[in-house]
Amino acid sequence: MSTSNALPVLRTPDLRDAHHAVQRLLGLAIPMEKFQVNAEARALTLAEAQKMAAAFPDAVVSPDDPYRPESRDEVRRMISSGDPRTEALLPITLHVESRPVGSIEETFFGVIGSGPGSIDWDLFSWPAVPELGLEIRNKDAYVQIAINSQDVYREIPATDHTVFIHFRQGDVARAEWLAQQVGLQPIGPVEWGW
Repeated sequence: MSTSNALPVLRTPDLRDAHHAVQRLLGLAIPMEKFQVNAEARALTLAEAQKMAAAFPDAVVSPDDPYRPESRDEVRRMISSGDPRTEALLPITLHVESRPVGSIEETFFGVIGSGPGSIDWDLFSWPAVPELGLEIRNKDAYVQIAINSQDVYREIPATDHTVFIHFRQGDVARAEWLAQQVGLQPIGPVEWGW
């Protein structure tokens, strides 16, 4: 069962501004050995799918319908060749998992289309906040950009992007403190995280 909560701290139409806010937040984090980034984006058109698949040749691409008979390799070949049958598979989701921080972000931002997506950073600890009586915490520590969406699970479509600080349930004072340290503030209610 999920124990994290997520506090929205920035909503912007500029994905690079969202990423700069994340970088400031990660500047407060204490990285663990396998500090990583994960990303997912939904392609709504064949052109978007081709752009994503070309940028990440080793990433998983799959149709949203898990019952499609095509294998992931076949889906990738269809996308790459511009096969008209690809239209029947849309939307197609790109999954890039467990990559070193800094290794995919710029490329990922360059191929985002109009569909929803998410990029998150994890395997770090939030710092202690002695004035609030809070110790170092790595459980449920994440930073996320919900792309073309206003919520953690990307169910509320938008033309802008939302930055979330994920934290242990009941630890909202830490999330607010983190946001304040980098010039941000809560912009909406706390949501359920992962």
